[in-house]
Amino acid sequence: MNATTLFRNWWVILIQGILMIVLSILIFNNPGAVLATLAFWFGIIILASGLYGLLAYFLIAKDNRDSIALFGSIAMIIFGFMMMSKMFITMIAITISFGVLVSLIGLVLISGSWQGRKLFSLWWVIAIIGVAILITGIKSIFDVEAGAENISTLIGIPVLLSGIGLIGLALLKKKVVGTVKAK
Repeated sequence: MNATTLFRNWWVILIQGILMIVLSILIFNNPGAVLATLAFWFGIIILASGLYGLLAYFLIAKDNRDSIALFGSIAMIIFGFMMMSKMFITMIAITISFGVLVSLIGLVLISGSWQGRKLFSLWWVIAIIGVAILITGIKSIFDVEAGAENISTLIGIPVLLSGIGLIGLALLKKKVVGTVKAK
């Protein structure tokens, strides 16, 4: 494979980058839909895990079967169905879980910055970031819409950055192709 083959079709990567940026805009502008989709897929994953466990239970030899595994698989199937049929409750559970996790991270940052205040002159910057993260987490716990927006932002930023990176890569590849053709 020569350099021309490697760097040909730069425009495909450009289109992918543009589509990633459009996707990020959709993610940022539709946090409820993002959260609902996330809740639905969590339900499917749990349901599929339960079905797989149930199938595995019946495929192994009878003397190796574990009734606890059977009951666990049945519980996962029921839980998966409930998650998919009661989407709003699942969305609330996701935002509360997200909020608790984010709040804990905020507390860790605040605590760590306070403990390191004698060693690091900018400890207060980390403390302020920790407070902002703690507030974001608490808001996510008590407000589903805020939690959905926070989760969408967390998903949307890497998608946006990926789109920007792909566009940069496409332009770089185009430049390399032009340089190779010129020689």
